[in-house]
Amino acid sequence: MAGTAERPPAPPAVAEEKPFLWVARPLATAAKQFVKSLWRPSTVVYPFERLEDPKFRGQVGVASGKPIGVGEIWDNYRGVHALNINTCISCNLCAFSCPDVCIEMVNVPGGDPRHPKKCPQIDYGKCSFCGFCSDACPEGCLTMTTRYELSVHKREEMVYSPARMFEIFKSKLPMNPIRLERPKNEDQILLDPPICIGCNACARDCPTQCITMLDIPKPTPKPGEKMAKRIWKEPVINDSDCVRCGTCIAVCPKDCLFWGTRQ
Repeated sequence: MAGTAERPPAPPAVAEEKPFLWVARPLATAAKQFVKSLWRPSTVVYPFERLEDPKFRGQVGVASGKPIGVGEIWDNYRGVHALNINTCISCNLCAFSCPDVCIEMVNVPGGDPRHPKKCPQIDYGKCSFCGFCSDACPEGCLTMTTRYELSVHKREEMVYSPARMFEIFKSKLPMNPIRLERPKNEDQILLDPPICIGCNACARDCPTQCITMLDIPKPTPKPGEKMAKRIWKEPVINDSDCVRCGTCIAVCPKDCLFWGTRQ
């Protein structure tokens, strides 16, 4: 009949899978993996076997099927931080460079009571282990170790205080190398002399004490001119000791210190 659509052909019959294959195939896969494991290890039995043992890494580092992280040297591994409180200068560069805002500067015992010493405290619930903080540390007192165990029962236990990281430092775990060379194109801290009032705030708060207030000549006012109220001193920065923390720029009340390059 005209206008009637033709019926599509019937699909080919699919042979029904026999029930015993439902069990035989998984068992065959398990047996295949078992035979492979007889000459090539595929599982690290943690915590009894650990990859940071060089001898064990050499045993499992075969040509085929290397487990993740196997190698003779882990010089670029980023784990839990270690902090040397004795050499920390409280420059705040670690907290400033942290992209996850997981570092807070907290008071530690010792030092001048009027100006208590502050050291970094890290919340590993937020940390992404980027390593920016250890790269920015000018004294090399904050480094990253090969320790990766962070399992805790409470979230507040993920926060590592300076004292806790100091204990890790004293355990002498392998640590990452420290950047010692300063980039050649790094900006310097410059002064705009006419704005400076000689208040000494920059020298007072400098963590490395690299700023010295030097006397400058006091000008003679013109007739009828009122002398500006200021202390006739200007800061001089020892560039070799400066760690580029920016504390002096932050505390300057007149914004006369700024980042730049000397001509």
